[in-house]
Amino acid sequence: MNRISLVHVGSMAVVCLLNAGLLAAQETRAQAISEERAAKAESSASPTIPERGMFTRAFAWAANKMDGSGAVKDGIYPDLGALIPGSGLLSAGAGDRHRLFGDSAVMNASAAGSTRRYSMVQSSIKWPRLFSDHLSVGAQIKYQDFTQINYFGIGPDTSKGAQTDYRLQNVDVLGSAAIRPREWLALGGRLGYLRGNGVKPGLSLIHPSTDQRFDESSAPGLTTEPRYAHADASVEVDRRDVAGYPTSGGFYRVGLEHFTDLDRSGHSFRRVDMDGVQYVPLFHRNWVIAVRGRVTLSQTTASNQVPFYFLPTLGGDNTLRAYSDYRFRDRNVAELSAEYRWPLFQMMDAALFVDAGRLAPTAHDLWRTRLNRDYGVGFRVHSTTRSIARIDIAKGPEGMRVIARLTAPLGATHHTVVPYVP
Repeated sequence: MNRISLVHVGSMAVVCLLNAGLLAAQETRAQAISEERAAKAESSASPTIPERGMFTRAFAWAANKMDGSGAVKDGIYPDLGALIPGSGLLSAGAGDRHRLFGDSAVMNASAAGSTRRYSMVQSSIKWPRLFSDHLSVGAQIKYQDFTQINYFGIGPDTSKGAQTDYRLQNVDVLGSAAIRPREWLALGGRLGYLRGNGVKPGLSLIHPSTDQRFDESSAPGLTTEPRYAHADASVEVDRRDVAGYPTSGGFYRVGLEHFTDLDRSGHSFRRVDMDGVQYVPLFHRNWVIAVRGRVTLSQTTASNQVPFYFLPTLGGDNTLRAYSDYRFRDRNVAELSAEYRWPLFQMMDAALFVDAGRLAPTAHDLWRTRLNRDYGVGFRVHSTTRSIARIDIAKGPEGMRVIARLTAPLGATHHTVVPYVP
């Protein structure tokens, strides 16, 4: 696929997403939260409702603490979603946030670690509300050390028994800006410099290191350590009633990215990301069908290759949940997930879900390769506006997998430039 086709794909997707946002007649966030809280207050005041037990009161207390006023507060805070999938059963971090320059800027620093010795340290400054909340700008420097990232090879037919792991360390310096002509529409861009992007032997005691089974031909970028200048532009349409645990509306994003190999080692490439999720309430606001779709297309010149750690992936917490993290990799990926959830108790929902996805070396072959799929059941603990925790039990051709996470299901991840995380 040439450069013109990539631009056409991105342009068509932007138009479609903008039309979807304009046609979606959804309640505002404030209205949704206000109505739900009013309904809860009315039901608790009704004389026909029996006195609530200790379990229900504890959940109500937690919901009140988590939802609060929605204002960002200064000081130390927990950071539970800073690390990528595969970091281990226990991962946590903390940050320190302060307002500067008369509350116009926010300075933030945080660090996180996990039981598998993953780590991240970052510092940032952001001006989030310039020109009457229509512009935000910021800068960040981040160090990452991920010690046991899965690698099975490239393509749809890799073997589960070929599992290896590698360690990836890097430092990324990033500047960003976003324009918001409407509350639900954001036009963003980022410029960055990525260095120290070296692949080292993984620290797993179970699986061999990637360099023991693969070489530069089967894992491009394995033996090089290029520095990158990278840039991206994106369009986002956000019509969700609340961002943390939506029950209606949708979120749609198109991103165009360019990575320039400053060392000219043959690893420059471009990428188009199209991602969207729609929430449809049924019967009552808390009975919801959620559908997420994602298409990622990569392109290089004849003399370049996409490093294997930059390749789009399928498998793990956010895609094919019955498969290992990063189970499949290739230049082009398409996936679709659907979930039906309903309330079990206050602050707890049950869910049924299905996932499907395929990948290929070219966009032309993307719809001809084998379709990977799974299904399962899950449970979500949440407040009125936020996801607290989830458990997913997924079944697929490669067996059963149980996922316990503090992140929301079907949520797009854009916390890291490298490695690629769906």
